[in-house]
Amino acid sequence: MHSVHLQRNTWGGLNMSTKSGTGIFVASAIWAAAIVASAYLCSMLLSIPGAAGASFFWLPCIFMVTGAIWFGPYGWVAAAIGTFIGGALAGNPIAINIGQNPIPAFFANTLLLYYLFRWMKIDLSSGQAKSADLIKSTVLVAATIIVAMIAGYYLAPSLGIWGRVIAGLICVVGWYILAQTTKAAFKLDENVFKAVIAVVIASVVSAAMGAYVWASIGEMGASAWTIVFPGWAMGDIVASILGLGVLFSLTGEMKKRGLSTY
Repeated sequence: MHSVHLQRNTWGGLNMSTKSGTGIFVASAIWAAAIVASAYLCSMLLSIPGAAGASFFWLPCIFMVTGAIWFGPYGWVAAAIGTFIGGALAGNPIAINIGQNPIPAFFANTLLLYYLFRWMKIDLSSGQAKSADLIKSTVLVAATIIVAMIAGYYLAPSLGIWGRVIAGLICVVGWYILAQTTKAAFKLDENVFKAVIAVVIASVVSAAMGAYVWASIGEMGASAWTIVFPGWAMGDIVASILGLGVLFSLTGEMKKRGLSTY
């Protein structure tokens, strides 16, 4: 089912956009499945020592950032369901799993992020693709994820925060290559900086929620704020960088296909 909506654009005018409710529902279900797989993978292979399931490179953020903005409420629910199932499959205790996965995913990583984008009036059209091949773009993003994961897996334990920085830089390179491939603009304008600020805020809030769960339910006490909190925040931010690259490059293409509410 398709519906036509009149929306105010950044400059106060009206934009006419066509979006498919059925298409967005199906796409959000696919995103949920991707979140399940990536949450399971991160929980099993990239967990912070002493806090199983809390990852230093949280891949679901790539899908949560894009899903939150493109699919709206469907994306928020997909994030909650996907992280919960992924954590459960990885064997996370039920109380820990609920506290550290669906709750932060819904309220911080997606709902809060969406309204930060709205409140800050972030214009995603500043870097939209002129010639987007979604299959080629997907392969490129997947390759970037694999390289960043391998780098993070081997470097984060020994280099700490610098290992995460290197993984983040790999995501930036992936963003640049994606922009070049889709003939999108790769420019660090005010919209990109505002988007990064929004991601950092959402990630820090999510990390605070997760650290509280491990400090209380996980019985880590104060150490959760020095171990879980910084690793969680950095892990979310690093993965979200690639999510932002996808947003700025492909939102226009998703709109053409009726798959974006933003």
